[in-house]
Amino acid sequence: MPLAAFGCAVLLHVERAPPWSLAVAGIGVALQLLHQRGRVKMPGTIWRAVIALGLLMATLASYRSVSGLAAGSTLLLVMGAAKLLEIRQARDARVIVLVALALLMAAVLDRQSLLRVPLYAASAWISLAALAALGADQESNSPRRAMATAGRALLFALPLAALCFVFVPRLPGALWSVPPDNSATTGLGDEMSPGSISSLSNSDEIAFRVRFEGPAPPLAQRYWRGPVLHEFDGQTWRRSRRLQAIRPQVQPDSAPVRYRILQEPTGRNYLFGLDAIAEITGRRSFKLFDGQVVSAVAVTSAIAYDGLSYLHLRSTGPLSGLGRRIDTALPPGRNPRTLGLARELRGEASDDRDYVQRVLRHFRESGLRYTLSPPLLGADSVDDLLFGTRLGFCGHFASAYVTLMRAAGVPARVVTGYLGGTWNDIGGYYAVRQSDAHAWAEIWLDGDGWVRIDPTAVVAPQRLQRTMQDLLGERASMTDQLFIRVPWLRGLRDSLDAATNWWQERIVNYNLSAQLSLLRRLGMGEVDYRKLALILLAGATLWGVWVSRGLRLRPAGPAPDPLAQLWHAYAALLGKRGLEVALHDAPGAIARRAVQRFPAADAEISNFSADYLRLRFGPAAPAPEQMRALRQRLRALARATAAAPRARTA
Repeated sequence: MPLAAFGCAVLLHVERAPPWSLAVAGIGVALQLLHQRGRVKMPGTIWRAVIALGLLMATLASYRSVSGLAAGSTLLLVMGAAKLLEIRQARDARVIVLVALALLMAAVLDRQSLLRVPLYAASAWISLAALAALGADQESNSPRRAMATAGRALLFALPLAALCFVFVPRLPGALWSVPPDNSATTGLGDEMSPGSISSLSNSDEIAFRVRFEGPAPPLAQRYWRGPVLHEFDGQTWRRSRRLQAIRPQVQPDSAPVRYRILQEPTGRNYLFGLDAIAEITGRRSFKLFDGQVVSAVAVTSAIAYDGLSYLHLRSTGPLSGLGRRIDTALPPGRNPRTLGLARELRGEASDDRDYVQRVLRHFRESGLRYTLSPPLLGADSVDDLLFGTRLGFCGHFASAYVTLMRAAGVPARVVTGYLGGTWNDIGGYYAVRQSDAHAWAEIWLDGDGWVRIDPTAVVAPQRLQRTMQDLLGERASMTDQLFIRVPWLRGLRDSLDAATNWWQERIVNYNLSAQLSLLRRLGMGEVDYRKLALILLAGATLWGVWVSRGLRLRPAGPAPDPLAQLWHAYAALLGKRGLEVALHDAPGAIARRAVQRFPAADAEISNFSADYLRLRFGPAAPAPEQMRALRQRLRALARATAAAPRARTA
């Protein structure tokens, strides 16, 4: 069983561990199995030391370190495989099981998905069963009995685990927080090249889920702000690496919108919120000069936080000089035809507002078309779009519009994020997917401040009225089309997503604030640590009494074998019929007394007694078909004695 426990723990890392480490684990398990059958001789001490050193060097070569969750898990995995080469006694086998439990804990820290919970439970069950088998005597260490023992132990532990989960005081911060690694994630990044967002349009992965306190804004106003891009080299937009400019003062010009977001891990530190974000609570974060909110640490696990936004803001102060320089800069010598178009349109415009409208009109009338599969562009990407292909996605149009604004001296920047979201009626929230990724422009107008301009709304107005899943149409994969078009499949997906949302929000993100909120709902008012300690003490005492009572009620000694169980059933049946059977009575004597009592059932009693004696004292253990035949004999005997008249006695 230790090999089974180690193998199950390795399988939990099959998606993240390097292929060579999985191969090492497989070789270690195979060699140990062959060694147990006497087909392979294990290497000596020197060779085992060389193998362990080589595996350490391989781990260092893969990660440049042995610290961190990924590197540590890989090192633990390969060293567990090396330990398989020197199993000599029960102590070595216990070490393998402990390695399996450590690998299980590493997998839990890495991913807390609801779909993986059954896998974690199965791995824990098998590992505990292996420990139970190693601690039992030779006659009681069968896998079936060990699994039963471990299962009972887990069932006994569940109430105490639930009690500790709810009432043990939580420390501030996330329970599952681990240091970030360098693994790739799906989603928006710090850069945007034309076409980079279109690559997300086929991804059905969840970016975040949002639940509004009141009515949700319409789809055309659900812009979810993410990374803001300022620097442009003619083809790629990037976040600003310069010193932050002074953030202009703003004043709300609409009612506040409150919501709660459950964001999936991104490996980066930016947080999303409804544009424009006024405040993020429940997560240590700060707002940049461009309105983007970033977390103090990278988001490496699902997190929950509350947001406050205003759909309309009005600036009450001027744009700083540094801010104007940052958002009017253009690379020299790039996109010359676009710069010429900007000079032409700006010469015809009376002011900045007129120029903004003329550029939008040009987008509407120049033949630009929206497509989910735009062609590749050259080094002068904006020139290629406006005067060549005229086919683009939201990122293309936002890049071209901001370039035209900056060419005329109007401060402008590209904002990336998401647009819309799909309503989940079962969970009561909106699911924003990677396919909802979007890009738009923001321009500075004196007196109004930063104003959102979405050129995609001019080229393809349907994008603001329909979700990206609707726009994908035939371009979506067959699986996505089924989930979109078949109602019961869509309901199944929504149910699973709602369950996942509940798991992430209520269990994985059960932090200090969630604990205090739950205790207040339970009527405990202001809870201090002394009250929590008393609750835990009382609950643990009741649990201990319950476990002790359950252990006392368990029968002492090993369970009777199947043949003995049939004999006890035979004796109980005769007792119900009025014929007492003592423990010291021989089967033959019992049969003679039973025949005297039930003469009409002579054949059934004699047949059962003879078959039992043959199986009990035969040379081999009873076969399953022989046990079935004996059970049939007992049922026939029960029917015969129930219907037969009893012999008269003096």
